Amino acid sequence: MIPNQYKKISILGSGWLGKPLSDELEQLGYVVNCSTASDENYQRLKKLGKNIFQIKVRSGKVEGMVEKFLEADILIVNITPNRDELDQEQFASLRPLIEQSDIQKVLLISSTSVYPNINRRVSEDEKSENKTHYLYRSEQFLKESQYFETTVVRMAGLIGGERHPGRFFAKKGHIKNASTPINLIHRIDCIKIITELIEQDVWGDVFNACSDEHPLKKDFYPLAAKSIGLSPPTVEAEKGDFKIIDNQKLKERLNITLEYPDVMLLLKDGAWI
Repeated sequence: MIPNQYKKISILGSGWLGKPLSDELEQLGYVVNCSTASDENYQRLKKLGKNIFQIKVRSGKVEGMVEKFLEADILIVNITPNRDELDQEQFASLRPLIEQSDIQKVLLISSTSVYPNINRRVSEDEKSENKTHYLYRSEQFLKESQYFETTVVRMAGLIGGERHPGRFFAKKGHIKNASTPINLIHRIDCIKIITELIEQDVWGDVFNACSDEHPLKKDFYPLAAKSIGLSPPTVEAEKGDFKIIDNQKLKERLNITLEYPDVMLLLKDGAWI
């Protein structure tokens, strides 16, 4: 059920995740603005009947019909800031535009790469993030605004659809430190989590989004390659530095069960979607 105060959503970045997310939100009854920086994707989404805007977020400026795009209650930021910037220049150009708009809530799609490899399980509230990481700095930059409330979702490695993990090591053909655990999440679960955060009106918090199980690289990736007819990569069985992303906070707060808690099962019996 749509909260009465939030009926219109803008998605900044409507590619692999943003487009199917817009489909789901529209099915739930929301009015959705989509955006892309790509000419090709703009034309494709326009033909599909999307309410599409061509928006380019660059260092120091934002190009496109931004004011019209930001005529919404919620903004989902699904673009990655430039890691080469010394500060949050891309979001620095975006934040004042959000603050001047009708946007009340921001949902930022971030990454679990903000956590260093500390050889144990990591959760959101223990403050173990790499404070100098460009994504962490960008999270804080949006969260610090007094004009809108931000929830951050730190996604683990994204898989699903054309992002099949069997291709991840196809070029290298070799995996180092293959006795380390992996952190992945399927696109269907990403969309489920985002929609539940919106429908349950959960704001001002930070959540990890990751599958429940964490198989080892040496068990998962060779099987993934075989499942699509590719030669499996060779592995070095050493155990390198790692982290295991804890997802309990999100599951307990939203009271949800993931559709694909064990990514190994996606590689068996033609289950890949």
